[in-house]
Amino acid sequence: MNTITPTPHERFEILDLVHRYSTGIDTRDWALFASTFTDDAHVDFGFAQWEGASSFTAFMRETHDPAGRTLHRMTNTVVTGTDPLTVRTYGDAVVLQPDNVHGTIANAWYDDEIVRTPDGLRIRRRVVHMISMRAIGPNLVAEM
Repeated sequence: MNTITPTPHERFEILDLVHRYSTGIDTRDWALFASTFTDDAHVDFGFAQWEGASSFTAFMRETHDPAGRTLHRMTNTVVTGTDPLTVRTYGDAVVLQPDNVHGTIANAWYDDEIVRTPDGLRIRRRVVHMISMRAIGPNLVAEM
């Protein structure tokens, strides 16, 4: 993998895009979440695929609105190509059930193709490579 060094401004824009994704999920701000994808985005999680920002946002809303607390961390963001702009990011997610006692921890990396739009950078294609997913609980913090 060849690492391309973006300008500081480009790096900020890329990180802002990546963080809008995780913040949108954890705050249940679905407009913010949808703003990370192009209207015609293709998202592939391996076990399922979605065409378009609206269908992927609907899935995430359906699966996360009823959940308890969630925490999505996006790290190690590296630009892997510039034509097109491609980025790899590691992701960890804690998704608790509504009782906030039991839940799931998932780990993956995300390979994104990013395009510039009139509204800023957007993800046009995302492929998620799941590494692990495991049940957790009980969550001792739930009783604090």
